[in-house]
Amino acid sequence: MSGIARIALSLLRPALTSLVALLLVAGCAGIVPEDGPQIGEVESPRINAAESALAVEDLPSAITLLRMAASETQEPAATGLRLEAALLALMVGDSQAARESLRSRYANTGAANAMLSNLVRVHLGALDGENALRALTSSNSAELPGRIVVFQLDTLASLEKAQGHWRRVVDRRLAVASHEPPDWFHRLNEARLWETLATAPLGDLREARETAATARLGGWLDLAIDIRERATEMDGARTALGSWRVEHPAHPASDLLETRIVAMQRAALAPPRRIGVLLPLTGELGNAGRAIQRGILTAHHAVADTRRRPELFFVDTGEEGMPAPAAYREAVDRGAIQIIGPLTKNALQDLIDSETIEVPVLALNRVDGIDVPPTVHQFGLAPEDDARAAAALALALDHHRMTILSSADDWGTRVADAFRDQFEAGGGQVLEHGRYAANQDDMSTPVRELFHLDLSNDRRDRVRSITGLGVHFEDRRREDMDAVFLGAFEPAARLVAPQIRFQRGLDLPILATSQAYSRNASRQASEDLEGLMIMRMPWLLDRDGPPRIAAARAQLEAAGADGSGSLVALGIDAFQLLGPLTILEREPEVRAQGSTGAIGIGPNNQVRRYLLPTRVTREGVRLMDLPASDRTSPFLP
Repeated sequence: MSGIARIALSLLRPALTSLVALLLVAGCAGIVPEDGPQIGEVESPRINAAESALAVEDLPSAITLLRMAASETQEPAATGLRLEAALLALMVGDSQAARESLRSRYANTGAANAMLSNLVRVHLGALDGENALRALTSSNSAELPGRIVVFQLDTLASLEKAQGHWRRVVDRRLAVASHEPPDWFHRLNEARLWETLATAPLGDLREARETAATARLGGWLDLAIDIRERATEMDGARTALGSWRVEHPAHPASDLLETRIVAMQRAALAPPRRIGVLLPLTGELGNAGRAIQRGILTAHHAVADTRRRPELFFVDTGEEGMPAPAAYREAVDRGAIQIIGPLTKNALQDLIDSETIEVPVLALNRVDGIDVPPTVHQFGLAPEDDARAAAALALALDHHRMTILSSADDWGTRVADAFRDQFEAGGGQVLEHGRYAANQDDMSTPVRELFHLDLSNDRRDRVRSITGLGVHFEDRRREDMDAVFLGAFEPAARLVAPQIRFQRGLDLPILATSQAYSRNASRQASEDLEGLMIMRMPWLLDRDGPPRIAAARAQLEAAGADGSGSLVALGIDAFQLLGPLTILEREPEVRAQGSTGAIGIGPNNQVRRYLLPTRVTREGVRLMDLPASDRTSPFLP
């Protein structure tokens, strides 16, 4: 190398060293720009304009303004603004900008950018579950602008909902509201808050109400509980809202939400638009089928708003009609959206065995011991409902040790088993189950055996044989029972009840199913059965009940039709249940007040009836005056 070259190189070396140093510093600054402004520190007219656009739900303008602000801002705040714009873009379906913004070297620089990046990843589906929850709660949200905090809280609420944490969702939604988001976002947040409260377990809502930390939360819980408990009443939401608003006049729930709640309930209770009914209208069961038909038509015409009345048609499954499977296909072909019927157990069994049931069916009987398709609900006047209600009444009266006396046939066995199951599930003890023959006239023997009076006679005979003395002896019944449950129809019940009184049971309470005392019982029957406690459907007590039941009764009276029977009541409830069925499935603690009883859904899609407790007097049955029970009074359980 020449001397001149060496001199030139020595002169250039300091400049080259300075250039390399500058390049290294610039590169390092791009990777860790800790001294740059954060998104929350930037003030810009364009950001103010973006917030104004966001306030009126003009998302495209807000996105454009944020991107323009980013082009005029230093890093890492510029990337933060682009991430914010990308988050809004995802709300209008643009995911490309979001993916591009995550590629920036500044995407995770500072708490604000890291939070925005995680929000974008969550909405892209790249981050979910517990990992997403941790990511969105690990950064300091205090460094986020208020307009972003509401999106963070909203996203957290959605993630908590997916995890099934309804209470945390409510807390997040209330936190969103406390940040006073734009009106459109507030309405969306309020709707999502209500959706959470409307689907949380009702029992959990009641428990949460006991410990609600704020008046605002307590008001929301009160509203949800009130609306849910009245879910099966046509005007239940309007009534509940009226009384709730009196109790919570300053609560922030909007008028729009109240209007939506009323509309949603009315829509949920609306019957299907076209209903096919499968009933035996001819032959041996024709009278029963026509009584149910009368009830269905009565309930149909009682719908005051003619625009809400569904189309209704009947298919005969009697002797001159068609089998249940063919009748079902006929109803489907005629456009039925819901089907009521068939009536008999055999017809229902045939239908289940032979058809893939896609159109929902509300059968008017039950078949036990089989798997019922989810599209089939089983509704009928099963005596097991009476027995379960009698067991609940016994427990409510503090009778915890009981004996059962029932007929030895299939009916008596089913009734006794239903009573035992309900009674023991509630903590009661069945001490003994006695039976009598279906055609038995002398009831003294089964009663004496049940009361252990036969054992008392055995003791007397042993004493006499040992002593040889004709000692005075008075037999005594067992003392370990509180009451007797009687499974019997009226003729047998009229023989058993006097025997119970005669055989040292004068003060012993007797409970029975409604079959023990007919609606038109004679004066002598009332005397024989005086004091008997039976379970009764409201319709047979001539009680008006809810407005729709009263409207049905008024329809019958206006038409001069016979509406006295239980089958008419079954028809009324079958029609009026079509709307509330899905609500009852969703709300196992809620009852629909019907003409056949308070109605709920039990296992295997069985519609359960909870009846009214009555006592037989010499003048007929009288409703018993019991202490009010939670939310179902005066129905049991």
